[in-house]
Amino acid sequence: MKKLSILTCTMIALGFMATTVRAQNPHFLSCDVSGVNSNGTLSSDFRIAGLGSNVSIQVTATADASAVYACLNHGQKCPSAANKSTVTGTVTAQGTFTSGKNGSIRGSLTVDPPPTTLSCPGGQKLVLVSVTYTNVSVSAPDAGDCNTSPGTFAANFFPQCP
Repeated sequence: MKKLSILTCTMIALGFMATTVRAQNPHFLSCDVSGVNSNGTLSSDFRIAGLGSNVSIQVTATADASAVYACLNHGQKCPSAANKSTVTGTVTAQGTFTSGKNGSIRGSLTVDPPPTTLSCPGGQKLVLVSVTYTNVSVSAPDAGDCNTSPGTFAANFFPQCP
């Protein structure tokens, strides 16, 4: 009987240890980008598992971006003047997410196009003509990096602008 109790306690302890190890193994199950949103932003959806119950983790989305801005007149045309600007750079978004009882997180982060300092003369408004994102990835401490499907995500909102 005593041997049975020791064996039972050992098996229970090993079961708890296996659960603890599994709960401390954060990893990405998926990450995805569907394309540029109508406002020029780019959203990355992701799922992380192996966190344990009620664990917070900071997640970062990163992309290389290029945006073209111009001034649009009342006729919905971009004048052939020098009032156009191309801005490039790395864009990021961060958020802290907390797992539920199942130890996983589903979330989304949205990056904005790089900003411009272009100003338009009276009677014209500043518009985002086009934006392109490459090298999109999502990362979290101890969970690593999750690269979205390789490629370029782009949109041209004002094809009439040269």
